[in-house]
Amino acid sequence: MDNLPSRISMNPEGCAGRPCIRGLRIRVTDILARRAANETPTHRPKPRGLMRPYPRTAWLAGLATWCLLGGGPRPALAQQPLNLDFERSSVAFPDRPWGWTLGWSAFAGGPAASFVLDSAVHRHGRRSLRIARADSLADAPPQAIMLQLPSDRFRGREVRLAGWSRPPGAGATAVLTLEAWKDRAFAAADTAWSGRDGAAQESGGWARHELSIHVPDDSTVHSVVITLAITGHGTVWFDDFTLSVDGTPLTTLPGAAEPPTTAQLAWLAGRAAPLRGVEAAVDGTPDDADLRLVADVVGTARVVGLGESTHGTREFFQVKHRLLQYLVREHGFRVFAIEANQLAVERVNAYVQGGSGTAQDAMRVMFRVWNTEEMLALLEWLRAHNAADPARRVRVVGYDMQDHRTPADTLRAFLARSEPALVARFDELAGEYRAQRGAMTPQVDDSIRARWAQQAETLWDLVSGRRPGWLARAPHRADTLAVEWAVQSANLLRQAARFNVALSSPERDSLMAANLDWGLRTLAPGARAVVWAHDVHVSHGGDPRLSFNNGAQMGAYVRRLGHDYRALTLLTYDGAYSATRSFTDHAMIAAEAFPAPPGSLEEGLHRLTRPVPSVGWVVDLRPARTGEGGAWLRRPRPIRHIGYAAYDYGFELTAVLPLEFDGVVFVEHTTASRLLR
Repeated sequence: MDNLPSRISMNPEGCAGRPCIRGLRIRVTDILARRAANETPTHRPKPRGLMRPYPRTAWLAGLATWCLLGGGPRPALAQQPLNLDFERSSVAFPDRPWGWTLGWSAFAGGPAASFVLDSAVHRHGRRSLRIARADSLADAPPQAIMLQLPSDRFRGREVRLAGWSRPPGAGATAVLTLEAWKDRAFAAADTAWSGRDGAAQESGGWARHELSIHVPDDSTVHSVVITLAITGHGTVWFDDFTLSVDGTPLTTLPGAAEPPTTAQLAWLAGRAAPLRGVEAAVDGTPDDADLRLVADVVGTARVVGLGESTHGTREFFQVKHRLLQYLVREHGFRVFAIEANQLAVERVNAYVQGGSGTAQDAMRVMFRVWNTEEMLALLEWLRAHNAADPARRVRVVGYDMQDHRTPADTLRAFLARSEPALVARFDELAGEYRAQRGAMTPQVDDSIRARWAQQAETLWDLVSGRRPGWLARAPHRADTLAVEWAVQSANLLRQAARFNVALSSPERDSLMAANLDWGLRTLAPGARAVVWAHDVHVSHGGDPRLSFNNGAQMGAYVRRLGHDYRALTLLTYDGAYSATRSFTDHAMIAAEAFPAPPGSLEEGLHRLTRPVPSVGWVVDLRPARTGEGGAWLRRPRPIRHIGYAAYDYGFELTAVLPLEFDGVVFVEHTTASRLLR
């Protein structure tokens, strides 16, 4: 799914999970030894095992006034709170602080320490942060929690962090760091330890610390990062921090873009149409007059991407169902492509074509976020449509490759039928990787994963070389498709192994685009297709400076493959969504969708006065690509970006909206998708 962490960029899948970057490290014992020797470098390096710098692309990782077009006062929590006093709880883990993340890799297992909001021990307010580690884990690396902030508001300025720790006993040390991060390097850093640096200590054991850095005025500095950590064993507390920039205290992070003016909002209103509702018609002729602007945006495009700013929003599922129904009935679309593993989705397609079983059984092969009541309703409508109108059947196609076992098993079964002499060679090349529980194995040594990828590449060469001969012996269309699926299975296995090495969002996007292209050309030649995926995947991309993933999105690859393509994003102002707690805790929860911040398009659309009883807006973004009226949209603006896992804020990414999308479907208030049990 999205926001999958990467060594190259993220998030991707990006944030609770951070790219896994190997960066500069130094041992805590080395730092303490330098302190004992009175060596105090201007910028002291960080302790080993704490957070590490990662690429700027990880930042995939305002409402200022009333206006004549409607709106109201600024929401109290619209801007990003810094939560330096630990009074606000995380949406995914209520016992942890909002906005702070653990560890430096989303793939890592559970922390070797507990990070808990403590209402019994605190210096100020209602709670402090308590970090505790058992004696048995004393030799483990330092355990830390991190607050990462984009550097735009800090470059070229003095940044000061002040706060308090309650030092532990002799078995542990509390460590604080304030750093400016570049790609795999530190631009500036300061570190404090409990009981050192002349920290003033109060009764009750609380000690005050001050750290300061000058953040270079350097565009390669992408983040300012605060870490709070424990070494050794025992318990430490942190509380009552303040952050200041050139002497001015910050309690919230200023917006990444200026809010639109009244004139700019009026321009936006002139390119928007009210959205009547989100639910598709069940019986009778639907009233789709409010979707005419969608038809204008789509035009004659063969492929239309329907994005979403979260994977778990009920109303996004519903409005996509409604849009698919509209495009199938009124505009001749015959393919529904979804961000799910390609071979697994064939089971879903068999169901909608009238196969046996239930929709719920068929859906289980897809990612858990798609197993919802809303998706169930969509698939049941597709089955009913195909039965009632066989001449205009809709085919379901998958295009993801995060599955190694189904392609391996499919290919092996084909070889056993068609060329048994190759089965032993298949087992030699694919057996070890096939035996892995999951396709992604970041815990396995790099050299082993590289070997699996090379073996899968060798198998692909072997199988693809046999394709002409197999096709020559295929007398019927079904036999031809069996050959094509066998060859594509080898390709999917190769892709999974390749992605397992790169663990890169751009890599995945290029592979998904190739699979979508294969599916459209092989399974539904000439058909118009609706593609369901996250915003980051369906967006146009192509701009290495301004686009997500440095411009390497699925939408960019789809266009390079020659498809006439349009992309729409689905946005919301606030509400709730379904997601996992994290990338390692897969419990599904209903999480709060943080109100869109000032300067975002979502907040601007929220300010437009909607006619009753409409629920949102359809917006044509194409006029914003030229002319003065839409110039404000051609600057990067924060956009909600939440995929598989929950995020407290979710607006770390910025986007140039008309660069990435042709249109917007905006739903004012949303709720969490309803998961199937």
